[in-house]
Amino acid sequence: MAGSSEHLLREILETQHETQRLVHFLAHRMARELIEVHLTKQIERRVYELSDGLRSSRDIEKHINKQVTQRTVVSWWQKWQKLGLVEPSRTYSGRVRKLIGLEELGLHIDPNL
Repeated sequence: MAGSSEHLLREILETQHETQRLVHFLAHRMARELIEVHLTKQIERRVYELSDGLRSSRDIEKHINKQVTQRTVVSWWQKWQKLGLVEPSRTYSGRVRKLIGLEELGLHIDPNL
């Protein structure tokens, strides 16, 4: 009986692992497509990358040398939240955190921004 239970547990764990791999693949693909469609400008991608849940919109505005305003950052955050690309910060109210980094998706931003 114990061998049967162990075998069943291994099958369940293998199935769970396969499911996680598939979900990971699909989520990455969808995120990449959303970013490619909705974050077409390098500055948008730079702001997305800087959205770590710790930086405020004003911090980001300063970090990018005011290439976009704090208001624009907040506007983008709201749009990205609706798309599911960012989530509210766990630490600070009113800030957001990207769900996945561009590098992980095979996307790059101009380092000179």
